[in-house]
Amino acid sequence: MTLSLLDRPVDWGPADLVDLDRYPILNLDTGAGAALVAEVRARMAETVLCALPGFLKVSVVPRLAAETEALVPLAYRGPAEASPYFFNYGSGLESLPADHPRRRKTPRIMSQVAYDLIPETALIRRLYEWEPLAVFLSRALDVPRLYRCADRFQALNLSVMGEGGCQQWHFDTNESNITLLLQAAEAGGEFEYVPLIRSEEDENYEAVTRVLDGDASRVVRLAQEPGMLVLFRGRRSLHRVAPCRGKRRRLQSVLAFNSRPGVLGSHESNLLHYGPRVALFPRPQPASRAAE
Repeated sequence: MTLSLLDRPVDWGPADLVDLDRYPILNLDTGAGAALVAEVRARMAETVLCALPGFLKVSVVPRLAAETEALVPLAYRGPAEASPYFFNYGSGLESLPADHPRRRKTPRIMSQVAYDLIPETALIRRLYEWEPLAVFLSRALDVPRLYRCADRFQALNLSVMGEGGCQQWHFDTNESNITLLLQAAEAGGEFEYVPLIRSEEDENYEAVTRVLDGDASRVVRLAQEPGMLVLFRGRRSLHRVAPCRGKRRRLQSVLAFNSRPGVLGSHESNLLHYGPRVALFPRPQPASRAAE
């Protein structure tokens, strides 16, 4: 009998998952580590995105993908469509024209495995909870410190997209978004974004409308590959995952970090994204909010 990949024991710690020769994140103060931090900062400043291919060793990616595949039955489908601004809780949208971007919804065909359903032994969870990763990301993003999200559902998610799967055009609530692709779709599934389409002073609804109408003149496309770490500033940059094609699922981990401790997501958002079971848990009183 042939053992499945998950039946084969591994004795890997988080440091065994990262290609430390290529990305020396354990020594960031001198030499190659300091140069890595400087390079990531420069690329983020120039393009709002930095992709680090091969951040995970090629040899470990199949194991992480297999662990994620085993958790797919726990993924919750979530809303089938959403606006670029997500769900605009209590925002009085009825006063806006029907074609206003805040009322425009586009398909969202994906499922998510919430943090509390990911076993503590899962390699992706062990990597997320590894303090040297948080230290590297804080240095790379040029913030004094990063804290893992305190939300029991949002902290670490596994995003699952099958044939036709996609994520709608949207903005992030957090300043930065961090993802690791674990398995690519057979085709499609590109990450698409429009850098700095809005500012804190100007929502630039006209430009957002043009993108929603199909104008791709400012769209940048990133073909991700398994094992690639992506740092992205998505608060002001409209972005989506293009439709996936083929039978192989697109599997991606979303690692939530915040510059403040104790950040939680909204209860309404958690109900929508993770299902009715959210109501079984006490509703927390957050010190500060995470992504909607």
